[in-house]
Amino acid sequence: MKTTTLSSEQMRQARAQSESASNWQQVRQALHDQDQQAEAQTQAIAELIERKRGRPVQGEPKTAISLRIPNSVLAAFKQTGPGWQTRMTDALQDWLRTHQPT
Repeated sequence: MKTTTLSSEQMRQARAQSESASNWQQVRQALHDQDQQAEAQTQAIAELIERKRGRPVQGEPKTAISLRIPNSVLAAFKQTGPGWQTRMTDALQDWLRTHQPT
């Protein structure tokens, strides 16, 4: 792109005579391209820093439910110590492997 230096008066005269040395279409296109690049960069940065709430999902996603089970079953799983919920899930998955739910 060619750069020229004109005084304010020379620029006014050139504009009045439609003799502007600037390629305004090229300038507008360059600004438009810069805006698109900036928008794409902003989107990429936003995706990188986006934070999700809660713990990261590991493995198959889970759904919180309310389940009524006998107190004795719950007590038996809780007595096994930390991780009893995972063991309960494993027991249900074992049942699914050997049975066909209807």
